[in-house]
Amino acid sequence: MKLVKLHIFGFGKHENVEIDMINGINVFFGENEAGKTTIQQFILHILFGFPQKNAQLLRYEPKSSSTYGGQIQIIDDQGQPLTIERVKGKASGEVTVYYPDGSRGGERELASILHSYSRADFEAIFSFSLLQLQGFEKMTEKELTRTLLSSGTTGIDTLAVVENQYIKDMGELFKPTGRKPLINQKIEELRELETSYKHQLEEVEKYEPSIKRLNELETIVEDLDQQEKEISKQLQRYLEWKQLKPLKEKEYQLNQELDIVKHQLFPADGIRRFELIKDKLNRNQIEIEQLKKESDSLTIHATSLTSQQLEELQSFLNREAEWHQLRSKRIQIEEEQSKTLQLQMQQLALVGIDWEKSLSHIVQADVSIQQEDKLVTILQTEKNLELELQQEKRLLQMKEQDLLQQQQRVMESKRVNKNSSNKNVNRIMFWIIAATILIGVTIGVTQSNWMVALTAIIIGGVVYAGFTIMMNTWKQSNDVQAYADLLEKEHETLQQDISMLKQEISILEDQKKDISQQVNEFLNRYHINEQLSPSLLPELFKHLRLIQEQQIQLDQMETKLYEVRLQIQALQKQAQGKAVHINLLEDMLFHQLRELYLEEKKKSEEQQYKEIRVSELQKRLQELTLLQQSYTEQIHTLYREANVDTESDYYTAYAIYERKSEFEKELHHIHMQLAGKQLNLNDFDDVFEDECKEKLLHLQQQRHVYSDEKATLSYQTKKLMEDEEQSEQLQLLEQKKSELHELVKKWAAQKVVVESIKQMMRQLKEERLPEVLTNAQYYFQLLTNKSYEQLILSPEGNFEVVKSSGQRFKIAELSQATKEQAYISLRIALAVSLQSKASFPIIMDDPFVHFDRVRLQQVVQLMAELQKKHQLLYFTCHENMRYVWEDASIVQVATLLSREAGIVR
Repeated sequence: MKLVKLHIFGFGKHENVEIDMINGINVFFGENEAGKTTIQQFILHILFGFPQKNAQLLRYEPKSSSTYGGQIQIIDDQGQPLTIERVKGKASGEVTVYYPDGSRGGERELASILHSYSRADFEAIFSFSLLQLQGFEKMTEKELTRTLLSSGTTGIDTLAVVENQYIKDMGELFKPTGRKPLINQKIEELRELETSYKHQLEEVEKYEPSIKRLNELETIVEDLDQQEKEISKQLQRYLEWKQLKPLKEKEYQLNQELDIVKHQLFPADGIRRFELIKDKLNRNQIEIEQLKKESDSLTIHATSLTSQQLEELQSFLNREAEWHQLRSKRIQIEEEQSKTLQLQMQQLALVGIDWEKSLSHIVQADVSIQQEDKLVTILQTEKNLELELQQEKRLLQMKEQDLLQQQQRVMESKRVNKNSSNKNVNRIMFWIIAATILIGVTIGVTQSNWMVALTAIIIGGVVYAGFTIMMNTWKQSNDVQAYADLLEKEHETLQQDISMLKQEISILEDQKKDISQQVNEFLNRYHINEQLSPSLLPELFKHLRLIQEQQIQLDQMETKLYEVRLQIQALQKQAQGKAVHINLLEDMLFHQLRELYLEEKKKSEEQQYKEIRVSELQKRLQELTLLQQSYTEQIHTLYREANVDTESDYYTAYAIYERKSEFEKELHHIHMQLAGKQLNLNDFDDVFEDECKEKLLHLQQQRHVYSDEKATLSYQTKKLMEDEEQSEQLQLLEQKKSELHELVKKWAAQKVVVESIKQMMRQLKEERLPEVLTNAQYYFQLLTNKSYEQLILSPEGNFEVVKSSGQRFKIAELSQATKEQAYISLRIALAVSLQSKASFPIIMDDPFVHFDRVRLQQVVQLMAELQKKHQLLYFTCHENMRYVWEDASIVQVATLLSREAGIVR
């Protein structure tokens, strides 16, 4: 069964959502509370019904809508598309199955589609999650073994839980050497009460008849118990016979049907061999037809060139390098010629010469070193005259400036002479100072006042110092007069020098004019513009000599260019002779010749190839014809082994042989289930159960009668004994016996359940576990990246793993992740083993979170292998898991909530 499409009307937070699924890996990705588990529960609810309102499972009824339920489109085991719809109605919902022909079905048809699997069975085998793996680290070796064993046989992990719980409850009720269990306590209490009661009975021996009757009643009740146990054993055997009777009837029916087809023979692996040979025969026939078509299509066309001409053309193509060298040389010469001519024109333009009129004169001109030396001498003379003239002019200018300064100094000296007129002042001032000092000294001596005398002396000294300074000034005035006279003489000398310099400058200008006239005559001789600066004349001679050298180079280039052109024309003529029917272009010459050569060579090679190919095809056709005959003979051999003549009869024989094999296989399974038990269909009749129940009812009634009598006698004895303590003790003893009986019944019932589980597990262990273990061992080896080679069940009944080194480990000694990998291997192996009987999708809710990167990659590889035959639904909140399968269908669960009608494809 494959899920094709989910249409959620209203379920949890999802409303009016459609999700398409592929026949491979479907990854449902979303963060926490995005609605992944809601989609998983939607699938289970639609297939197996809504849970009761008081059940532990959530119903996921939508909060914002009254619509509850949805549809699942599937492809059943027969390949027909079906739609399963479940909506709100009765407790589990109203279910409708829509068939392609328009008919409808209900719960019974859905149960048939689901192979009568319940939700618990489906989740135990085809659905597992991280929640089921969380308790592994706390399990003991025995608990782990039981859990793995149930996972590899029934898929119902709860069997181990139930068995452990019952064993625990039994241990709380009774232990052979225990004291605290309830039954042990009751037995001990009964022993004490019986001991005490016996002592009291010894005291009431006078009531022996009643006591004797009580003992007889006790014996009778024990006999009734024994008979009840015997009838219960017979009833148990009958129930076992009733359980095995369908298998025995099925065995008898299969034996009868097997007798009909047991003589049918068929070759080993006959269908595969037949279809393989037939496929080879068909492919062989197709190849023969293709070879014939290819042989007919091979037509031979004649070439336009002979082999010798083709070789000559190939030899001529070897001269392509020579052709390109000549063309490159021609282009190089032309470029150099153009470049040299351009440089020559630039040189002529630099010297200011019209090259069309004066080039011939320039080429023939004398530009020798002697002529250049003569020109340099003239130019040097002109330069010297120019420098000398400049120096004389500067000297004249300096003399004139000195003359002007001299005139100013003369005028200044005359002004100073006017201020120094009186030369007798010195004498008068001396007498005045002397008189002043004398008067002061006289007054001081007369008045005996030396301060007055000292003051007069000081004043006289000051006046004398001032007078001395004045006299020096007058002396300088006399020096100025002498200086003025000297300046007059220098002024006259300067005027004479200036006159001489002017005469020399005039002479130098005349000489310069004569030299400039000589330079202009030289320039006219070479047809050079007279306005050219004379300072450029040496550079001019250099350019003229370069122009003559460039003209020589141009003449040599013209000669070389003419020779190259002749060689190119000769090669072009030879090439045209090789390709008469093609108009060859110079630029495309060898390209055209090469295309011609390749085309003709290709034609020649194709002709040779076709001849060889035709020969090979003929040889291959002969081989294929012989092979065809061999395949036909092999098919007839298979027909003879199956004792048929035609292909349809062969397939019919195969179908009969398959039925025979299926009958034998079913018989083998029935024999294993019977486990060698001898069963006769006539051992019991249909009314045996009712008879046993009637007998048990009769025994119980007798028990009540005897119990009433026993109670009456006990009461009478009590009254006779008038001993309340004894009566109470007897009542207490009976009460304790009754309590012990109830506890024993409870312990026995639990013991029966535990033994039934063990018997069923042993049976499943023998029948289903070997096949599951084989696949689980392969998956476990893959998941652990070949760290462990084997996953085995030891003789003691414990799971063990074997490393590649041969080292063994108990399952409890492994890490948490490795235990989970063993569990997942067994669960997947069980689901794969049931593929032929119930091909349900495998649902996984993020069970790989404890795996490291390497083992997670191995899980990815395993799921990639499983998706070839199984549909996988993987729910995860880890974003990296979205990209590990290239061809997986990714469902972004969170995006479904943002639409009114979200469709994911």
